[in-house]
Amino acid sequence: MPTGEPPSIDEFVEEPEEETPQGEPSTPEQTVPIGRFNEVYKKTKELEEKIGTLKTDKGEQLTPEQQKEQQARNYLKGLIKEERDAFLEAEKEAKAKEQAEFEEEVDDILAIHTDVKRGDFLKFIETKSDEYGVKSVKGAMRLYKDLGKIKSETEEETKDNLSKKPNLPKSEGAKPKSLPDDSGKSYEQIQREVEEEAEKV
Repeated sequence: MPTGEPPSIDEFVEEPEEETPQGEPSTPEQTVPIGRFNEVYKKTKELEEKIGTLKTDKGEQLTPEQQKEQQARNYLKGLIKEERDAFLEAEKEAKAKEQAEFEEEVDDILAIHTDVKRGDFLKFIETKSDEYGVKSVKGAMRLYKDLGKIKSETEEETKDNLSKKPNLPKSEGAKPKSLPDDSGKSYEQIQREVEEEAEKV
């Protein structure tokens, strides 16, 4: 490792090519001109020194006032993080408690109304509670039952109405008399009787 002094020229002097045992010359090594080497070497050393001073001076570059401000910022960040974490945890616990209470209320109301299916009732609460402004599980059950009752009554009325015969208007004309027995009469006799009756009217 270099010690900060430029290398000597002797290090870069080319040695004569050695011949391989087979009599062929080995590939020549490429060398860098000494001037270019010294230039690159100096720049590398300067950059290494700058990096070293930046690493060691990073904390020392702050004034005591800036250091106090940095400490205060770090302290406040820690406090804010703690408060936020505590708030999120409390909110999570409150939601879990609210959900547990809701589930218990649903179980209690379904124990009373055994004819109602849990899935249907929960779907009703989810989709219709805001629409009807219902806030409690008990109120939702009352509304669910009332709407179910109205629906079944409507279906029953519709079914009854469809099964009845239609009400046709009654004939406004006079009731026809019972027809006379014409079985033993000829066509001509029947015709004369009809003509006689028509003349009477």
